[in-house]
Amino acid sequence: MSFVLLNFLFLLAIGLCFYLTGSLVGSALTRSPREWPAPGLSQFGLGAAFWIYLLLVLASTGLLRSQVIVGVFIVLLVVGGGWQWRARRRLVPQAETRQDPAGLVLAVSLTALLAALFLQALWPQLSWDADSYHLTVPRLYLEHQGFRRIAFNVYSDWPLNIELLFALAMVLKDYVLAKLIHFGFGVATLLLIYQVGRTAGSPWVGWVGATLLLANPVALSEFRVAYVDLALAFFFFLAFVFVHRALEERDRRENLLIMAGVFSGVAAGIKLTGIVGALCLAVVFAAVTLRRGEGGRAVLAGTSRILLPAFLLLLPWLVKSWLLTGNPVYPFLFGAFGGPEWSLELGEQLRAWQQGIGMGRGWTDYLLLPLRVILFGQRGYETFDGRILPLWLALIPLAIWVARRRAIVGRCLLFTFLYFLFWSVTSQQMRFLIAVLPFLAVAGSVAVAELVGQLPERSRSPVRLVTSVVLAAILLVPNLAVVPAALSGLRDYLRQGSEIKAVAVKPAYEFINRELPENARLVFLNTNHGFFCRRDFVADSFFEASQLNDLMQGRDSKEEIEQLFRELGATHFLIENRDRYVPWPQSLFDYLSDSDRVRLLFRSPDKAYDVVEIRE
Repeated sequence: MSFVLLNFLFLLAIGLCFYLTGSLVGSALTRSPREWPAPGLSQFGLGAAFWIYLLLVLASTGLLRSQVIVGVFIVLLVVGGGWQWRARRRLVPQAETRQDPAGLVLAVSLTALLAALFLQALWPQLSWDADSYHLTVPRLYLEHQGFRRIAFNVYSDWPLNIELLFALAMVLKDYVLAKLIHFGFGVATLLLIYQVGRTAGSPWVGWVGATLLLANPVALSEFRVAYVDLALAFFFFLAFVFVHRALEERDRRENLLIMAGVFSGVAAGIKLTGIVGALCLAVVFAAVTLRRGEGGRAVLAGTSRILLPAFLLLLPWLVKSWLLTGNPVYPFLFGAFGGPEWSLELGEQLRAWQQGIGMGRGWTDYLLLPLRVILFGQRGYETFDGRILPLWLALIPLAIWVARRRAIVGRCLLFTFLYFLFWSVTSQQMRFLIAVLPFLAVAGSVAVAELVGQLPERSRSPVRLVTSVVLAAILLVPNLAVVPAALSGLRDYLRQGSEIKAVAVKPAYEFINRELPENARLVFLNTNHGFFCRRDFVADSFFEASQLNDLMQGRDSKEEIEQLFRELGATHFLIENRDRYVPWPQSLFDYLSDSDRVRLLFRSPDKAYDVVEIRE
């Protein structure tokens, strides 16, 4: 039980530190942070932002050290806690003491499912991208005590705001806690939807909205993994909440829009495409302002207060990429800026792969795209690689109807539409739409409440209760398998405690860490999972645009291939015996089969991995 309890307490401590830090920073910025929209969660988001950029400064100056990080963490907990105590401020807004049965049904359903997801998030094995870079890159930064150039890892040169928080978790405890950071942002997103729904209608509206988010399989699956899409959704929606309030309260508009820009900037630092969210928010503000007849000066002033802070918070990541690669948006715009371990051919391969995700790029495909996304999403890139709730087919038209008289619904739909347009012409991966699901959840929940409000008063409570039962079934029935899986994991945690983490380390990595010399450098073939590798390595970022394969082109002999690996400083290979459809040249296979040049050191029991030594 200590394994579960300790991780839970550490997650609470991080959330508390973010809140206390955000309260301190917010009080320094404005006299009335308690009057911000989404009280508690606004401070949490600001505190997380403060920690992100503190860690960025530490990493930039070579001070990303455990002693420094733990020291600052303790100081902020103590100082922030003392300040809260002296001010006699509540940590969170006072909750309703009474809950109607309809809301209670959804609250219990959400809590039960989240508890099961928490237990699954504790499972120590890593998802694909977490093993490739979400956790691997911050681990390498911690070992280097700051930023470093990670050869061949394109991801390491992208904005990595949330990965810095993963580094914080690994300093405080370990990578399992880092996985829980993303779970925590998922919970924060649900709470933010609840608060916005409660403000827009009633507590029941908030519970409906939270349920509508978690009922999307693509969102639910991310609660268990160390990705960043839930954090992106949280900061996008938090920024929107400030823009919405700014449109309603003109006397406080300036400060509210600047805070929206800050949170947009945090989102922009999570993914390269995050700046698009700031642009969408600026368009939403401009559209509403122009419709009111406020004029171009008000539009320019408001949009600049959103976009300027967003760009300034993104700028450090662009500068870092420029300093390390010579390209601020590496590997994109290669023709203009260049960059190491890349080429125009690789850029075209990457573009073709991304454009191949989805169900076509013809005019008919774009017209059918909204229906296909809702109805035909499945695993596999040819069907968006994920699923969302089919109920959106009814909820979105209902929300469009309600938008005529509910401003928040119209603004949520406008943001969703703008972001969907951008998504449709880029990589059509379903998980990249998680960013708009909170907007749809609030729009849908308010629309449902408006529909119920059209009924006779005596019918509303029974209809709300029936609606809640139906939504609870939609949420729970497809996810019944989560519960036994969570209970199975709990039994393992109780029996093995923290020793359970050993199941995540494959035998090949155990061999590498135990047997290979400290100065070994491996080339990974057909894998790029490096989190558990404690030796230096190079690996492809994308198999569909293989950098290693690109380097081998034109080297048609074993001697030329051998010379390439000598130039890379390679001493060993880790080979996953699985076809990743990389068109390796025949000379590579000839080289690897030459016993005079290489020697097999280890083959995993399941024959999935080989560790091969390059002979002197």
